[in-house]
Amino acid sequence: MLSLQLLHQPLQLARLELLVLDLPQKASFASGIGVRMSRKALIVKWIDAQGVEGYGECSCRPDPYYSEEYLDGALLLVQRFIVPQLTRNTNLLAILDLLRRIRGWNFTKAAVEAAAFQVARTLSGYQLSQDLHASPIDEVPVGISLGFFKDKVEAYDKVQSAIAEGYRRIKLKIGPNVDTAVYEHLHPLFLDHAVPVAFDANGSFFANDLDRLGWFVDAYDSVIEQPLPPDRFDLLLVAKARYPKLRVCADEEVTCIGDLLKLHALGAIAELNLKPGRVGGIAQSVEILNDCRARGIPCWIGGMFETGIGRVLNLEFARFLPEAKAHDLSPSSRYFIEDIITPDVEMDAGLVRPASYINYRARADIMQRLQCARYTYDY
Repeated sequence: MLSLQLLHQPLQLARLELLVLDLPQKASFASGIGVRMSRKALIVKWIDAQGVEGYGECSCRPDPYYSEEYLDGALLLVQRFIVPQLTRNTNLLAILDLLRRIRGWNFTKAAVEAAAFQVARTLSGYQLSQDLHASPIDEVPVGISLGFFKDKVEAYDKVQSAIAEGYRRIKLKIGPNVDTAVYEHLHPLFLDHAVPVAFDANGSFFANDLDRLGWFVDAYDSVIEQPLPPDRFDLLLVAKARYPKLRVCADEEVTCIGDLLKLHALGAIAELNLKPGRVGGIAQSVEILNDCRARGIPCWIGGMFETGIGRVLNLEFARFLPEAKAHDLSPSSRYFIEDIITPDVEMDAGLVRPASYINYRARADIMQRLQCARYTYDY
């Protein structure tokens, strides 16, 4: 639960804007879900009657291959079921109650919550430290997530370059059909540089792929993120029984506090990749982070190729996880030709200072240039 000071801060909604943007990437990115060349984003802009603006980013994909949400559906949901129920005089508590009635669609609800939250915190002076049970750190260690590789030399060069840039952890995408020779070729490189490595399968292994999964369990002493489909807890337990060394980092399968508690009770979670949008936003993330700390579940913050708007919020949560080795929160320059906030999120020797970006300014000029659609609603 967020503090009452924040929840009851009066808000006066003057205008809500929904912006659909398409940000070109510097390079393509391949995972178990697919290949992408740009980041299509839905941005929610809350304009308060007092002139304060707040932004939220819906970080779902344009397709329903990571979760059941997809961008066009998210836009329609906001237009049909949220916009008509918002009122001019409101507060964050009322908005959370409105969003709670909608089942699923966590990424979409998180964007609306984040826009209102930014305004409420500005007006009230709220800090996340009021509700998170940990002391914030000044510098957040950053890891990098690399896609699939078919060529051993290319993979080696990319990993070597990432290590040279200072990334504190290297995460490699895997799947049942990858060439394991590529990963064998990389193993000495990780050992030589003592850089932590992790694997991410995006739920791509099924029952008939467990032999292939076992190769990664045996070859590397590394955590494997989301090895099995998020709704197959039965397969997860089978894999754990077959490979006692298997350490699972939960991702897609945790969409709420109940999912976390279920995995913990089953003994099927070694750590959690928390994506605030995936669990429904700020209020839910606070609850989950505090529960992870109370239960001793290691946690770090992941990303969904967010623009600077979503990335800064993720970085702020990462400040409250001092034990994490690294977070999937690479600087903006890693992904986009140009970002939509200033200053750009930058990394120095594998570290990012979140406090430098909390008071970012959204770049209206860039957003207008990258805009695919814009919808406005006055209250």
